[in-house]
Amino acid sequence: MSSRPTPTRRVLRAVLRTEFRSLLRDRRAIFTAFVLPILLYPFLFLGQGKLKDLAEESLDEKEVGIVLDLSEAPEKSAARLLELLEEEVPIVLRELEPGSFTAIEGAVQEGTEEAWQREGELVIDLLEPEGDLLLYAVPDPEAPRRTLYRLHFDGAATDPQEARDRVRNALRTLEREERAERIGELLGDDPAAGLEVESRDLASDEDLGGAFLGRILPLIAVLVLLSGGSYAALAAFAGERESGTLETLLVQPVSGAVLVWGKFFAVLVVGLVTLALNLGSLLASFAMGLGDWSGLDGDATGPGVARVLTAGVIFVPVCVLLCALLCTICGRARSFREGQHYVLPLSLGCMVPCVLATQPTVELDLFLACLPLAGPALAFRDAMVGKLSTGPGIFAFVSTGVYAVLALRYLGSLLDGEKVLAGRSTAAENAQRRVQSRKALAWGFTGVLGVYLVGGLIQSWHMAWGLAATLWLLLPFLAFYSVSGTARRAGESIPHALGLRMPSPLHLVGAALLAPALARLAAAWIGWQQKVLPLPSSMTDSALLPEEITSLSPLMLFLLMAFSPGICEELFFRGAVLSGLRRDFAVWKVALWQALLFGAVHASIYRFAPTAMLGALLAIVTLRSRSLFPAIVLHTLYNGILVVWSGESWFEAWWVPWLVVPGLGLFLVRVAAAREQR
Repeated sequence: MSSRPTPTRRVLRAVLRTEFRSLLRDRRAIFTAFVLPILLYPFLFLGQGKLKDLAEESLDEKEVGIVLDLSEAPEKSAARLLELLEEEVPIVLRELEPGSFTAIEGAVQEGTEEAWQREGELVIDLLEPEGDLLLYAVPDPEAPRRTLYRLHFDGAATDPQEARDRVRNALRTLEREERAERIGELLGDDPAAGLEVESRDLASDEDLGGAFLGRILPLIAVLVLLSGGSYAALAAFAGERESGTLETLLVQPVSGAVLVWGKFFAVLVVGLVTLALNLGSLLASFAMGLGDWSGLDGDATGPGVARVLTAGVIFVPVCVLLCALLCTICGRARSFREGQHYVLPLSLGCMVPCVLATQPTVELDLFLACLPLAGPALAFRDAMVGKLSTGPGIFAFVSTGVYAVLALRYLGSLLDGEKVLAGRSTAAENAQRRVQSRKALAWGFTGVLGVYLVGGLIQSWHMAWGLAATLWLLLPFLAFYSVSGTARRAGESIPHALGLRMPSPLHLVGAALLAPALARLAAAWIGWQQKVLPLPSSMTDSALLPEEITSLSPLMLFLLMAFSPGICEELFFRGAVLSGLRRDFAVWKVALWQALLFGAVHASIYRFAPTAMLGALLAIVTLRSRSLFPAIVLHTLYNGILVVWSGESWFEAWWVPWLVVPGLGLFLVRVAAAREQR
């Protein structure tokens, strides 16, 4: 007994056929998305490997010139070093007159900026003609019986770097020989000579290949899936909206959700086909050993079929989620060009969580498993190695599946015939409608770049005074010129546009109560983040807060790091910029842009998350209180607690985070009261 397809199925099939036919007619898109990746990866990796081999061969055959003065070195050591250097062929050695380096050594010991410049000029004079590196020996000031060898070279040029590498090879050999000889003179036979350390990697060739691919494939998969699916998504949503055919579809006696689902399945199929072709070509290049795979052992093989299938199953919800997000942004775009502008930020934003999979020290746990994209990326990596834990793996799969379902539900209600038809307007009307927010965003990014360039320049001169000038001169200047245009277009005064009005006392008290709890939560976040994304060893506390700031008194530290940002940053971000954004955008979009700008202006990936969340919260506080002053109070106390009082005993008390409850309560009471008065 045959069953006839339901009307919904017939519509879905019709939409799929239409989208596929439209895509197949675009031969350039087919070639770019499907054919080119198959050809690109092998030639790319083969060419990269050949170029690297050619570059290494050319460097090995490059003749370098060494200018040296070993008159202060022991005679035996100097003779042996010359022998070792002559073995680093092709090399040209030119010995200087004894003591030629005296002036250079004096400049080195002096250590001033002027001495550094004079040192460079003296080295250049001694290297001419055709010298790449200067080598001389002096007695080590810390150990007179030891010889110190100094190397002077231009690290920005290739030949001097090659000369440095060859000299270092000779010096390392000389050091090993002299150490062994010295031990023999003092102790006779080395009592530790029988102790040797031998390390053996127990990982199989399959494990090595799986670990390597598990780190890079999530990033590649996200980028390829979005770029490949964008061809279909832009044509199916933004392109049809721009050409006017989308309205024709939506006035038909068919559910808009069915049309959206049909277009989504077309995008998903195109994205998966593109992903499969790209990954197939990449894995084939890996299996053939083409190119340089970051020092991976040449015997490494790809992971087994079971591992690949497990990793693929875990990544299925990610594919659905990414295609749903892609359809969402293209469905909201009013033109093909506008949709293209959204694809790149979406791709970058989706790739950021996947970066965690490239960090070997980050382990998948239940918390990370629930993070969108980050959990599946880590689970994919562990599955490729064959070490995926069952619990976190299931959590990563299920949580991403939930996110995908929510995205699909929103996508199903995205296009409504009445909304689309009622929302049609000319380009001039759209531009006029969004002029305030566009100007505000332009000023926001100008402020971020201004802090990077102008602020960075003056802070390099003196950190404390430069930071004060950035806060009290640059940001108020930008805030005034930004808000003056907003106020003029809105017919308001500048103080009114900035939100300089007295708020409710409950809002001020609530802001003050929120500050300690938020500071404590931020400190806890940074502590957790240190385990997931640890700071580099070079970024110590002294690097984050230079001596010019840490040496300040507590009062001056509070004024510079808490009071000044609390006023000046709020005037610009929650005053001038927010004043333009709130006139066109919903609250959530204002908070999102404020988070992005405020996180970016602090110029640190390690501080981006807490500062971005603080920026969003300050924006919401300003919008709900209709005043800038609660945000100033919250920002000032938050910074002051973290910078000045975070070491106090009360800050570590268990009850501090619970201050967020009365603070939020006061805000909600005041907001409810304000709504009742309207």
